[in-house]
Amino acid sequence: MLPAALTAPTATATAAASLTATAAAPSAVASTSVAKATTTTAATTAERPSVAAADARAVVQLTGVSPAVVAPGQPLVITGTVRNDGTTPLARPTVRVVAGSMDNTREAVRTWATETTPAQGEVIGSTRLKGTIAPGTAAGFRISMTGVASRRAEATYGAIPLSVESADSVVRTFAGYQRIKQYQPLAISWAVPLTLDPDPNLFGAGGTEREAAWTSALDGSSRVARVLDATQDAPVTWALDPSLTPALLPDPIDAGATGTQELALRTATEERITAQARRHTPWVLPDTDADLGAVVGQAGATGLVRDLVDRSADVAEALGGRADIAWPADGTYTARAETGLRQLFRVPSLAGQVASSSALPSGLTGLTPGAAQRSTTGLPLLAYDDSLSSLLGRTTSAQESVLSTQQFIADSAALLGELPGTSGRSVFVVAPRSFNPDPEATRRFFDTVQSLPWLTPSTTSTQLAEARRTATTQAAPVTRPTAPATTGSKPVLTSSRIAALEQTLRTVRGVAQIRDDGDEFARTWTRAAEQLVSTRWRSAPTAWNTLSGRVGAATKQTTTAVKVSAGTINFLADSGRLQITVTNDLDVPVEDVKLTVEASNPRLQIDSQPSVLRIGPRSRATVNVSVTALAAGLVPLRTTLTTPDGTVVGQGADVQVRVTPTGNWVYLVLGGVAALVIVLGIVRTVRRRPSRTDRGPDRGADPQTVEARG
Repeated sequence: MLPAALTAPTATATAAASLTATAAAPSAVASTSVAKATTTTAATTAERPSVAAADARAVVQLTGVSPAVVAPGQPLVITGTVRNDGTTPLARPTVRVVAGSMDNTREAVRTWATETTPAQGEVIGSTRLKGTIAPGTAAGFRISMTGVASRRAEATYGAIPLSVESADSVVRTFAGYQRIKQYQPLAISWAVPLTLDPDPNLFGAGGTEREAAWTSALDGSSRVARVLDATQDAPVTWALDPSLTPALLPDPIDAGATGTQELALRTATEERITAQARRHTPWVLPDTDADLGAVVGQAGATGLVRDLVDRSADVAEALGGRADIAWPADGTYTARAETGLRQLFRVPSLAGQVASSSALPSGLTGLTPGAAQRSTTGLPLLAYDDSLSSLLGRTTSAQESVLSTQQFIADSAALLGELPGTSGRSVFVVAPRSFNPDPEATRRFFDTVQSLPWLTPSTTSTQLAEARRTATTQAAPVTRPTAPATTGSKPVLTSSRIAALEQTLRTVRGVAQIRDDGDEFARTWTRAAEQLVSTRWRSAPTAWNTLSGRVGAATKQTTTAVKVSAGTINFLADSGRLQITVTNDLDVPVEDVKLTVEASNPRLQIDSQPSVLRIGPRSRATVNVSVTALAAGLVPLRTTLTTPDGTVVGQGADVQVRVTPTGNWVYLVLGGVAALVIVLGIVRTVRRRPSRTDRGPDRGADPQTVEARG
């Protein structure tokens, strides 16, 4: 998201031109009607303020201003169309070109581009269209003017402010001119990110949604393809997210979820980047284009991001590029952040950082900092020019590119005019990560800029070498640039989210160890989790939530599907084995699952833990746990299922054991029975023996015998 300082003139200038089409063929200049597709595309910019209000009819659109820099005696030609957005025919409208006046400053250029009212000045060219323009159609115009290069006597080079008007429609633009070369040219270099869109369907489980997402991201009409088309012949450095070249990463990733169409598109894109890489001296960003601006200084983020940074070295070596340049998305620079970046970039060590020029102090009051800077600790800094970078980002359609090109001419001339006689000055221009160019219009933009006499081509390598030799500079007293060329606003990564993400990655790798499809599961969902660190989610925080939820659901599926069955067990012994059931509700087998059982009180002693388990898909297994009963009572068991690395899976089951050890009651019962038997025996004996009173004298017996018995 561009800040207000740059967004306002950009949007207003676009509105002034009523740039309602996303593309236009060169032949449209002379057309007497606007194609239906062009009219339909107007809905894409309907949110912008437009001079084509309901009561307006004539709408001016520019299709060309040539030459880029007009010389004395050379005519300036402006071409365009007048479109009738009204409901009644437009009879022979007049188009005029008014030359205004402005100071030769960058602020004056931005102010002129912002205005939408008719200009005060001299009409230097006009034409009246022939015939009538019917509602919904357009007619082309061409105005040729001479003497433009001589209009500003006070400066021998620069830009003339122009206003192209018809009725109430106004388009503010500029024309470059040069009579004499009285300056030292600026060296200019470029960098353009090659990164993915913030689409949560690009990563995670395979299927039709993922195939469709990769088709949208990489086919011939995709944003990535348009960036490649627009820059393949331009002198730009590519800043590459290794997610676009997965085969070059140290370990092939995400292969299991890749479909046929996705594989073909990713392979073709990678081959194209590889074939053209050496002419663009690529900077390989940390894998996934990790959001360095968000994670530097965040507790717990160093390990994860360091891994993503380390991977880029192999990709850079394969592409003939470098992986030692940091490009935080927000464009900020602070000494504290530099310390954090140095900790992340180890091999190779940090060699430079991209920063916004507004995050750095100017050498002299009111002047723009040069591209080559160096921090107080000696780190080379490449400071991109915020205003010029925003104009490159506006080359999204043929008509809009015309305005951005002409403003670029004027703005760069004003930048040169700050110190025109100073040699060795340089300017660095970057595109936003969301860069979505019209390829043909952007190629014309680069061709025009390369023809400007006050700019000489340079490279990012040359400017980094210059930065290593320049004097050190203090960071500006700001925490955020006033005008960063970035795609989003606030980072989505917070310290709590980083901590949660670290835990999620550990869980993904842990549960993969027990799944039969563990390698595929780990590659798919580890890759999806790593993508959550990317810069791209700044412009789509809701999409970040979507992908984060899917990663969490994938891990939760495993951790909840493998679980201990709840129940109550009656244990009637001093020692023995408890039987506990573990179920697997997944469609794949699990193995090496470890069950740990703990008694919540000392009534029951766990003598040994069960061996590791293998459970088939949608099956259950029964395990034996050796225990000793020490006292009677109810004992809740704490059960834990873990993977080999200790990752906890499964759900804590409510297993209750009613313990009744035999050592207490059996002996009492046996003792009681024994005592009862003795008592019963005595009672029976006593009952069987007769008393003397019941017996009479033993008649007939021998008297000795009777006496002896007595």
